[in-house]
Amino acid sequence: MLVSNYMTQSPVTIREDADYGTASDIMQTKNLHHLPVVDSAGEVIGILTRRDLQLAAQHFMEAPVEVSDVMHTPVMTATPDMNLVKAAEVMMENRIGCLPVLADDKQVIGMVTETDLFRALIDALDK
Repeated sequence: MLVSNYMTQSPVTIREDADYGTASDIMQTKNLHHLPVVDSAGEVIGILTRRDLQLAAQHFMEAPVEVSDVMHTPVMTATPDMNLVKAAEVMMENRIGCLPVLADDKQVIGMVTETDLFRALIDALDK
């Protein structure tokens, strides 16, 4: 099983200089738990979670704060050809809920999440 078989393709990303309120709106509207943060070249530089935004809202109140101020770094990533077991191990070892999936040019082409891992488990057990 490969990451490419279970990842969510064409994920939503956000630029590092976006306001955290915008990130919150995107995550709420699209029902996302994780949002990869990219630089001007489109390369992943951080990850934003709903919890990050909740903490930012409490800490910064209504102050304009950029995503880069509240995102997690460094970001653990995967490749489409990575074994899904290896991706799950990386997630467990680092206690994280997702891995952005990068193409050879470092652009985000997918996301593999805990939910994707559960889908793979169901597929494996259902055979």
